[in-house]
Amino acid sequence: MKIIGKKSLSLYVSYVLFIIFFVCAVHFLYTIIGHSILTYKFKTGSQIFSQTFILNNDVGWTQNKWTIPMKDLLKFRINYPFTDLQVSTGVFGSTQIIYNIIGMLFVTLFFYFSYRSFKEMSSDKIFNPNAIKWLQRFGYLNLIFGILSLVEGIGYHKITTSSFFQFFFLVFLGSMVLFIVAFFRKGYELQSENDLTI
Repeated sequence: MKIIGKKSLSLYVSYVLFIIFFVCAVHFLYTIIGHSILTYKFKTGSQIFSQTFILNNDVGWTQNKWTIPMKDLLKFRINYPFTDLQVSTGVFGSTQIIYNIIGMLFVTLFFYFSYRSFKEMSSDKIFNPNAIKWLQRFGYLNLIFGILSLVEGIGYHKITTSSFFQFFFLVFLGSMVLFIVAFFRKGYELQSENDLTI
């Protein structure tokens, strides 16, 4: 089986990536809805969806050295509908809400751009403007979120080993993809010249 081109492995990979993107997009929308409902509950004191969107000081965290200092803070927990399975939890506040939404946005876009890139590489002409466009967007996405993760760590004065490796990985991945974009551009130019001479 071919890796790229029509009826190739890249086509089947694009199908898998689309399914992952769809699941992430649903989670992203559910996260926005969940935080909107929690904000409404916080402002009005409402108790709607009290088993799914929990907003109080006790959200079921175990007592340990990380949670004990936060025992008096208002916490939230978002569960999957009609279950006790947790989607998200944390200390309720605008910083946590923004962090959750931006994180899910990145994951959703990551898989969408991956899906589109692999889909374009499974066409008859591998070197095409759409493949270049989606690969370039994928590269820039990783660079932007890599830099944002470093800025976020600097802003909170907590650059940890994991946040540094996250920054390094995303910037490295984004840079590699942009090198691949340059390769695809050159291939597209040669393919176009070849088509003109024929």
